[in-house]
Order: sequence, then C-alpha cells, then structure tokens
Amino acid sequence: MPIASVVSASGGAGKTTLALLLGYYVATHAGDPRSVLLVDLDPTAGLSLRAFGDEGYVELCRKRKSLYHLDLDWTQGVAVDVDKYAERPGSAAPAISNVAILPPGEDESGDMASRVDDWFRFGDRERLLRLLKESHALEKYNYVIVDTAPFFDVRYSIAAIAASDVVLIPLRPTVTDLVRTKRMVEKLKKAGITNKPILFIFNYDKDKFRQATATLVKLGFYVYKHGGTAQVQKRLMALIEDLGRYGQFAKAVLPHIKQLSDSEFPANKIPEGDLYTCPAMAEIFRHLAPDKTPDCPAHYEEE
Repeated sequence: MPIASVVSASGGAGKTTLALLLGYYVATHAGDPRSVLLVDLDPTAGLSLRAFGDEGYVELCRKRKSLYHLDLDWTQGVAVDVDKYAERPGSAAPAISNVAILPPGEDESGDMASRVDDWFRFGDRERLLRLLKESHALEKYNYVIVDTAPFFDVRYSIAAIAASDVVLIPLRPTVTDLVRTKRMVEKLKKAGITNKPILFIFNYDKDKFRQATATLVKLGFYVYKHGGTAQVQKRLMALIEDLGRYGQFAKAVLPHIKQLSDSEFPANKIPEGDLYTCPAMAEIFRHLAPDKTPDCPAHYEEE
C-alpha cells in the first residue's frame, strides 16, 4: 500500500496543488476513488480549506473529524478508526468528491502544531505512521498521500517522510528553489530520513520563466508548448544536475494552470487536466503505482 509524502523547501512551490492533483489522478486512474486518503499534515490546513472551504473546515473541527482529534483520542487509549476522523468533500469538491481527507484540526485546547510539538518532544518522529496503522488506514485505503507544511519547520517533513514509501518534491526552476531544495535534502539526510526514493517535479508558469524553460528543454525535460527560445542559464543547469545526485527528476514539467491554483480547487472538474498534467502525473505513477500509470492523450505535440 503506497504512501507518498509531498514536501517542499519553499512556500508557493505548488506542494498542496500537487497533493490534490495526485489525489484526483489516483482516484480517477487507480480503481476505486474511495480507496484514496489525503492526509493534511499542515497546521494551516491549506489543503483542507481548498477542499471543504472555510466554514466546512471549521465544522469538521467542531465534529472532531481531524488528525488532531485522532491523535488526542489514541493518546488517551481510545480505539481509533480513521473513517471516524476523515471526511469526503462531496459536492464541495466534485473532482475529488469520494476521496477521503484527514484534516489537521484544531480546537480551543490546541491544534496540530501542538501535537507535533509533543511528538518530537518525546522523540516520536514515526508517530504519523503509527497513527495510520493503529487507525486501520493502511488496511482501508490503497493509497495515502500526505501534504505537509513548508520546510521552515522540518518536523512536519520528517514525520511525513518517515511514514512514506516515496517522497515527492515540487519546485520552481529558480536558483533560490534549487539551493533551498538541496539544503533541505541534506538536512533530511543528516536526520537519517532520506532513505526513501525522491522524485523532484518542476511546477511553474513557463511564460514567466523563459530562460529556465530553455534550460530545462536543453536538459531533456518535456515542457508542453514551451515555444520560442531563450538563452540557457548555465548556473541553473549546474544546480539541476547537482540536485540530481539526491533523487530523480520527473522529466515532464507540471505546467501552471490558473484553475488548479485557485483557492477553491478542485471545486470543478479539472479543465484540460489530462492534456496538460498527464505526462508529469504518469511519471509519478511509475514510482507510486506502476501498474496504474495513466495513458496520456495521443495528441501531445512533439517538441
């Protein structure tokens, strides 16, 4: 039963969008959509807010449907079942209506951040994996995708990666993102937590990074409708090649699509989703579920 964590060194790299998009693809292409669980380990609840909306998330917290409440109950010796704490967005997010989501949660007494404080205070960095096992999540769901907080607080990445079979790292083709990502991976290595396969995924707006796009194309990346030419950035090329020592790169770039970045995604069916996003998703599937790799549309332009 594959578990994938999505982590990033910088905010705005598309981490939550990638987690939601992967949840959509797994639900669409990997069989029963009800066999997918998205875990929102970010205490700011970015993924949950996008799936359920502001009022919906508050109501879930009131009903104690969250990872925070699951952890509290298990700590107090209560027998826990993940389905008591997870929720499916239904009409709030039709594209992933049947995908179960485990929000981070909060109440007057605390939040997910306070629980993670306790995990690491007592050296329990594998707590998330233990909770998934104890709540029968690994028996009930065929795929688990964990979204995390940005790496500014390393504990969330460590907890997620400790529970995972594969690590997905979205980033933009900028010197800053590449340097930060390398630094993040090195810190995780020092923490003894990088023995999992790593897949780097470039996720960005090609129209805003023309030189970066030219560099990626030069390195053999697939950038849909990249068009035109620009001078290759040698510094960027060197950083990409250097980062490749720590993991594999998805050779298909995940392009920026405005509708996927909207705060209410995925409120509607993903527009032209297969046309633009399938190549990158197919590469992720080869690491997560090789036998379920989606067939991309045959009318892709040859670059």
